[in-house]
Amino acid sequence: MGVVYKAQDTELGRPVAIKVIHPHIATEPQALERFRREARASSALNHPNICTVYDFGKHQDSPYIVLEYLEGQSLKQAIEQAVIPIDKIVRIALQVASALDAAHSKGIIHRDIKPANIFLTQQGGCKLLDFGLAKLIYPSSFPLILEADSNSETLPLSTASGLLVGTVDYMAPEQLQGGTPDERTDLFALGLVLYEMVTRTHPFVGRSPTSTIANILKEQPEPPERKNPVIPGDLVALIRQSLQKNPAERYSSTRALLDDLERVRNRLQLKLPLETAQISSSTASPLAISRRSARGLFMAIQIGYLVMYGFGLHLFHDVFRVSAELYNTPTLAYLLLGVATLGIPLRIYLFTALWFDFADIGRQFRTLFPFVLVADLVWAASPLLFLGQLKGLVLLCAGALAFLPLSQRTLLYEAYSSSGGRSSGLVQPPK
Repeated sequence: MGVVYKAQDTELGRPVAIKVIHPHIATEPQALERFRREARASSALNHPNICTVYDFGKHQDSPYIVLEYLEGQSLKQAIEQAVIPIDKIVRIALQVASALDAAHSKGIIHRDIKPANIFLTQQGGCKLLDFGLAKLIYPSSFPLILEADSNSETLPLSTASGLLVGTVDYMAPEQLQGGTPDERTDLFALGLVLYEMVTRTHPFVGRSPTSTIANILKEQPEPPERKNPVIPGDLVALIRQSLQKNPAERYSSTRALLDDLERVRNRLQLKLPLETAQISSSTASPLAISRRSARGLFMAIQIGYLVMYGFGLHLFHDVFRVSAELYNTPTLAYLLLGVATLGIPLRIYLFTALWFDFADIGRQFRTLFPFVLVADLVWAASPLLFLGQLKGLVLLCAGALAFLPLSQRTLLYEAYSSSGGRSSGLVQPPK
């Protein structure tokens, strides 16, 4: 967009930064609008973590913005230089989220959150820069920003050549698909910045912008705790929720994200043991299969249970007779009958929910899991009825059946994440 100079305010005797638009794009209407948009959006916000705009004007037909002068380095430079401590990562994230919360409360969406637009000052603070792509989502509440052109805040994110304007690497799926951005769009980008701070890698960058776009739209990021095992589990969960493809499954607001960040900071300040980090690492998926494959395996297990239930009901008279002969009581047979009778509609529902990919199936299964576990363990005892006929195979059959409930739980966690929404900790297989 332009070049930034250090200058001296001769009236107030202070250093300032002057941002001047490049001459070769100074005649492009969209570039000029973006430049004006940055000045208006930034000047409308008064927040300690947003770079202050002092003035806006023209000199010899060249627009300029006068900004507060900052000493330090960009977050991008800091990430490239060294590993950032966890407490500092949380502090930076809190300040950026606080700045976004202030912008969002005014109806302003930044739309270009990235490490290069986050500045770390020598005093240890953090400043959010470059509101050139900012979009106003509540125009009637902020007439100041619209004084030049009532349609200026709804300009499409494209140039005359049809290319996306902004940084593709940090765009949310809905931005790339031409959807309407809201504050959750900024939260996706902030999640990417957090991921990059803790791992020093970007989860979606490909060999070309096209491959990067495809990765953002389709692929799941590698769990960050695999690249940095000391990350607190609370922070891992926060990053995962921020990076959900579906905006409805991310944080509903910046304030909700801030609340979770504050909880992480409080745990760090109290120096609580990082048990959650160890749990998160231990529950990271050891499987190298896709989310679709995880759902497919779980559906296959449901079909297997339905076949077993049907077979058991078909031979119930034999099961009843063997139970009475071996144990002098039909109790075990009746227990198996109850499990099969209740299990059939449950398995049909789970199969249907997985087939249609219900968003809340993960949460529902976690609620039902204790009851499913008990029922499946009772069902796993069914080989004991045939102890005389199967002998040593009884233990093998019972062990295999007892393993199924835990495997179902693992597959559901992988396909629908620890928060219950559509997500996967699975490593995508190489293509």
